[in-house]
Amino acid sequence: MRAGGLVDVVGTRANAPGAPAPWAEFGRQLRRWRQRAGLTQAQVGTRVGYDHSAISKLEGGRREPSPRLARHLDEVLGAGGELLAVYTASRREDADTAPRAAGGARPGPLPGDGGDAGAAGPLFPDVLGWPYRLPSHGLECPLHDDEGCTVPAPADALPAYLAFCASGLPADTGSDTVHVLSGLLAACRRADAERASPETITVVEQALHAIVRRMEALAGPSLRAFRRLAAGYAQLAGELRMQRGQNGMAMAWLHKGLGWAAVSDGIGMRATILYDMSTVARLEHDAPSALAYARAIRAAGPGLRWTAVAADLCEARAHALGGDAPESRRHLARARTALSRLEERDLTGARWLHGASGEVYLESGTGGALRDIAALTADRSAARLAAEAMERSLGSLAERMRPARLLFTLRLADCHACAGDPEAALAVAAPVLAEASAVSTALIDRELRGLRGRLAARWSGRPTVRDFIDPFGRSLP
Repeated sequence: MRAGGLVDVVGTRANAPGAPAPWAEFGRQLRRWRQRAGLTQAQVGTRVGYDHSAISKLEGGRREPSPRLARHLDEVLGAGGELLAVYTASRREDADTAPRAAGGARPGPLPGDGGDAGAAGPLFPDVLGWPYRLPSHGLECPLHDDEGCTVPAPADALPAYLAFCASGLPADTGSDTVHVLSGLLAACRRADAERASPETITVVEQALHAIVRRMEALAGPSLRAFRRLAAGYAQLAGELRMQRGQNGMAMAWLHKGLGWAAVSDGIGMRATILYDMSTVARLEHDAPSALAYARAIRAAGPGLRWTAVAADLCEARAHALGGDAPESRRHLARARTALSRLEERDLTGARWLHGASGEVYLESGTGGALRDIAALTADRSAARLAAEAMERSLGSLAERMRPARLLFTLRLADCHACAGDPEAALAVAAPVLAEASAVSTALIDRELRGLRGRLAARWSGRPTVRDFIDPFGRSLP
């Protein structure tokens, strides 16, 4: 086991002896273009958002890239379409030699099926992040809600999980299995919050595919529990794909999850998924869709105060993106008022709005909306208010939540830049620059690019700014 790592490989994808290897040629060409560009596997991985081990698997012909990744590799390596052409030919060969389902047609895949899902063998989290009781990390038992269920220890959970994932074998779908799958989901949520690992998405999507496969034979309370599990896994898969910048994949999983949440009567999960869908739309600069998803949050739980908080924050961000500062501020004020009036009965459906986590949720959303307003309107007072909100958010955020701390720190720096104070921006951002560059999720990269672009546009003549924009000392335009 790799100390401190998220997962250990229990099984690996490999061609059977004598079987064709359609991705071997793509791997050889990828290696040739990488060497021609003078880059290491780690350098290529950083530029396309993957770990170096993924690039190694691609070059060895042991992994199929997604169409988006193949295009990105072609662009990064300057292959001029040649690598993409090899990919197209390899994919055609793979389709011709793949085993066929009954009736001669391959079944329609769920999102994440195939290359980007990683190895075919199940992966399992390390014991350091394993929960021993539910609720854990905001997750209740899908069968027993908040009764306080025990999760089997890893030594017992691992064989149960492997048996559940095994295709063609009968599977136990009783309460112990539900608790194991819930524990796995809680462990993955914790891993996502505390450290950005490229393998988490593989764990989540492998488990989700197995859950969906098993749901076809279930009915009654068991079916409802597995639908709730499927919705939770799909929501996390959507978040993880969004963090990679794969917004189309993210939205595909979120749509699936929304359907499972609806048929399992999961109001909380529906609202959470709609929040993520509004975020994806906003990342795609689609303010009308972001606003529509935000309003759907309110409709998912009419009369509930906590859904009003979530809806108002999403609407505020959508209006800020669309340039409507007064309407954005109005929804921010409404969200703050609604959060202050939450009672214990409101928090049973949204425990993440209680205490420090609620403060982080409110202030980070407020800071993001006001920063967007300041960036669009050059309103320095809005930028200063945004900086104050981000400081409050960081003050309430646990130190172990490293990806969120990096994201919010860069956003705070950008607030200072929007307020016309580049030195304050650099003082905040420079100490975390190396870590932010190493973590390199799409969301962190987006904040860093925005900050660097804003600094370059106004203060590129300052040596301290130039060093931050390009630490390697290359000439800037």
